[in-house]
Amino acid sequence: MFSRQKITLAVLSVCFAPSAVLATDLAPVQVTADAEDSQQVSTDAQTLLQAGNSETGTTLRQISGVEASRMGGHGVDLVIRGQKATQLNVLIDGAKIEGGCPNRMDPPTAYAEMSSFDEVTVIKGVNSVTYGSGGTGGTVLFERHAPTFEEGKPYNGEINIGTTNNGLTQDMNATVSAGGDKGYIVLQGAKKSAENYEDGNGDEVRSSYDSQQGHIDLGWTPSENHELRLSYEKTLTEDALFQDAMMDAPESDGRTTRLKYKGSNLNSSIQDVEIDVYNSDVDHVMDNFSFRPTTPITQRKETITNVQTKGAKIKLTSMIGHTKLDYGVQLEAVDKMATLYNANTNTALFDMWPDAKSETKSVFVESTSLFKNNQKVIMGLRYEKFVANADNTNVGYYTAVYKNYSGKTKVDESNLNALLRYERKYANNMNMFVGISRTHRYPDATELFLAKGTAWTGNPDLKPEQHNQADMGLSQRTKNTNWSASVFYDSINNYILRDLGKNQSSELLTAGTNTVYLNKDATIYGLEMSTVINVSDNVTLGANASLTKGTNETDKRNLTSMSPLSGSAYVEYALNDWEAGTRFNFATEQSEVNTEFGEDETPAWSTVDLYANYEVNKTFKLSAGVDNLFDHAYFTHMNRYDPTQGNIYKTYEPGRIVWAKLNAKF
Repeated sequence: MFSRQKITLAVLSVCFAPSAVLATDLAPVQVTADAEDSQQVSTDAQTLLQAGNSETGTTLRQISGVEASRMGGHGVDLVIRGQKATQLNVLIDGAKIEGGCPNRMDPPTAYAEMSSFDEVTVIKGVNSVTYGSGGTGGTVLFERHAPTFEEGKPYNGEINIGTTNNGLTQDMNATVSAGGDKGYIVLQGAKKSAENYEDGNGDEVRSSYDSQQGHIDLGWTPSENHELRLSYEKTLTEDALFQDAMMDAPESDGRTTRLKYKGSNLNSSIQDVEIDVYNSDVDHVMDNFSFRPTTPITQRKETITNVQTKGAKIKLTSMIGHTKLDYGVQLEAVDKMATLYNANTNTALFDMWPDAKSETKSVFVESTSLFKNNQKVIMGLRYEKFVANADNTNVGYYTAVYKNYSGKTKVDESNLNALLRYERKYANNMNMFVGISRTHRYPDATELFLAKGTAWTGNPDLKPEQHNQADMGLSQRTKNTNWSASVFYDSINNYILRDLGKNQSSELLTAGTNTVYLNKDATIYGLEMSTVINVSDNVTLGANASLTKGTNETDKRNLTSMSPLSGSAYVEYALNDWEAGTRFNFATEQSEVNTEFGEDETPAWSTVDLYANYEVNKTFKLSAGVDNLFDHAYFTHMNRYDPTQGNIYKTYEPGRIVWAKLNAKF
């Protein structure tokens, strides 16, 4: 395992190696969907980093339809199509990692250092059954590719060094790779230090943190048809402060080991094989006194958690006539333990995650058939068996809260998921798709078994969410224009609602502000649009926008954290070695809120960003810019909730950020 000192040494060694200069090519900042599929967006990871804030969840907001909720400077948590947490699948180079905070101080993206990846793909909703269980709101794929080498040059390297005047004071990452036809090695490291930032009002927001991340890839490529990769990654975040939350996080330590194999053109029966095996561990510590010296000794609390996530997947690909068949098996397992202590006496108060284990076993098959007139039909089936149990739980907590609690502490569910999708490409480069799907999202350890007395209590009787979704989209790519638009509708049976006890007294024995989980019926629908116009050889215009609405149909209430109409527009100018642009970001007022849950309306906001690149030569590139140029004070509608207090709070976004970066390659 990497220690903090070893990670730092690895990064500095790369940074100051005699021949080491930098290699990060910053592309223009536009992020749009491929013209053939407006539901799926793929972009070079470096494209998302052309801004002052390189925190992963924050950078992904640039993609139309992707929002995120802020608790501090680190761990900004994704929301896609009004869904979040385990309604989203996040795969980090093929592996999953579950955070250690029950209230998501450290979502999976907190362990995904954006600068370490080659490509990021966001799938909104469901367009395949092959990625994994769940993912009803969407799937995010962080991917690393095998390095390529020039003839006679068996090594590559890159480094990126940046800083800002507001928040992130040190942002450094480096990568070196070496190899040839038979194999390769990749060493990568990143280090960030952030102070508390100031919002547009000039007020300090508790958001500082220090993070270090590194990974090593060992690849064996005996031929062009085979690749075996073993990798190890460690991400350590320390001293993370969180505005308005009741605790901060002195440590979040994540480790992931992966083994991947890809084989292609194997034989006439099986063309391709992909095998992924991984194991992830997270140790997370949070307390209310390390960075809050005024907390009375008798009120000092500490939560210590450990989470293990492991999985394996085998996917085979065969061709039968004009049909590609992807099929395989998959295992996903998570083990969560979290204990809340009285730090003054070192006495355990609650097993908040009482050794909560879950396991999902799946088999899947998906066919992609090509027909005349550029038509494609995709059909997929996925059968899942989900089992969860809590070994150390006290059933008395659930009995004291839920009127009809069955007394069980084990969940055993089996479900069939299905997808049908039709795509067609027309002669004028117009593309159309229509898709329908039925997928299930199983309750996680917090929703099922969380046990902080009767103040915050999971519900072991929860049923899995059943999402019945329909998507339709149009897109077109011409010589000078690329545009896309899509709409979606999701009818959800047994939506898992986090609510306050006072709102659900008919189903509860308690009726206060305690946090509970119940099944309801719900609908979520919305639209997403984006366009890019090449006005001339030098000028590019672009824009994107999205809107989401959600209703709790059982109680006739709005769902929380539904994004109002929001998006961005930009103009970029490129000439020879220069690139410059400006971006306008906006969101309209959100008045459709869940007042019963304490959700407030959010005013409209807008910001302006400036950015520029100068390619000094083939080695060096300089980048600089200003985010939130007019120092606007604002917060997004993506709420964060404190279940221990029953309060929804808004964290102000950073005010003006002036940033600069140096890039080079060798």
